[in-house]
Amino acid sequence: MKPAAREALHRLDQGLRALRPVRIPDDRDRVITELLAVRQADAFRQLPPYDQVHLLKVCDRLRRQGASGDLLAAGLLHDLGKVDDAGQIRAIDRVTRVLLRRRAPRLLARLSDVPNRPLLHGLHLCVHHARLGAERARRLGCSERTIWLIAHHEDRDPGDDADLIALQKADRG
Repeated sequence: MKPAAREALHRLDQGLRALRPVRIPDDRDRVITELLAVRQADAFRQLPPYDQVHLLKVCDRLRRQGASGDLLAAGLLHDLGKVDDAGQIRAIDRVTRVLLRRRAPRLLARLSDVPNRPLLHGLHLCVHHARLGAERARRLGCSERTIWLIAHHEDRDPGDDADLIALQKADRG
């Protein structure tokens, strides 16, 4: 299967899973307090349940591969930029991003560069969540390495950075 088709199927599966109700795992608080500072854990808890469950799964995948420290923190916090004081990413924003990224990337760039328009704010967060999440992680006192991993977790080419490669693989599930 071609990479583009695999990506489309993965995104469709993600979207369908996001529509189902999710249950926060019983060990959430233990995991996040073990790996995150108080303010970071509070920020994690502000994320929608779907994203919390996803981030806990990413962290678990990384932990099973022997990861520790900054990489586990990045696993738990890499989607921080999907929520801010003005709103959060909605399912329609996720779908719009996937469709426009493939068919109309310039239109996606124009629409997503407008952070303060209510109807487009979720799309702005969706497209720019890696950078926004890194900025938020910095304000929350994360290490420079964790901030860098968050900022680059959506890079198309991870280069030879083993931690970034591991984070992207765990993020794809």
